[in-house]
Amino acid sequence: MEIRETMNTTPMYRHFAVDRKAINEEARTVALSFSSEEPYERYFGTEILDHAPSSVRLGRLKDGGALLLDHDPRRHIGVVEKVAIGDDRLGRAVVRFGRSAEADAAWGDVRDGIRRHVSVGYVIHRMEMTEEKEGHKTYRVDDWEPIEVSLVAIPADPTVGVGRSSEPDVSTIVV
Repeated sequence: MEIRETMNTTPMYRHFAVDRKAINEEARTVALSFSSEEPYERYFGTEILDHAPSSVRLGRLKDGGALLLDHDPRRHIGVVEKVAIGDDRLGRAVVRFGRSAEADAAWGDVRDGIRRHVSVGYVIHRMEMTEEKEGHKTYRVDDWEPIEVSLVAIPADPTVGVGRSSEPDVSTIVV
C-alpha cells in the first residue's frame, strides 16, 4: 500500500467497565475487557481498532504490563497477568493488584463496585483511511499497541480530543 500521509498522534485512551463477577478475591485478580472494535470519535475522525491478532502488538502487556490509576505512571497499582485477543474480537486481560496502600485501596473499591471503569492507553503505529463522507474520515487502525490498563474515575470525553500536552507525539502512518 502507498503511504497517504503521516500524522502526529499522542497516546490514545478508551473506556470499559469492570464486571464484578470477574473478581477473584483470593488471588486479588480481575478479568476484564480493555478494547473493542467499537467506532470511536477522535480529533482526526472516526477510529476503529482492528482486533485481528496480527493488528495488535501485545508484547508490552504480556511482559507484565502496568495496571495504573488514571493513566498516571506514578500510580502503579498492579500488573497484567494474562492478555489475549478473544474470538469475539475484544482485548481481554487478567490484572492482579499489588499490596501498596494505594493498590489496596483501589482493590477494595473494585471489590465494592466503586471503581468500575477501565481505560486502555495505546499507541497507533498505522491506520488506513477506509471512508470519507462530507469531509469526515474513518480510519481502521491495523497496527496498534496497548501500553497500559488503567482504572479511571471519569472516562475520557471523546468530544474534547485526546492526549495530554506533556505526552510525546507518535508518528502514525496513514495508508
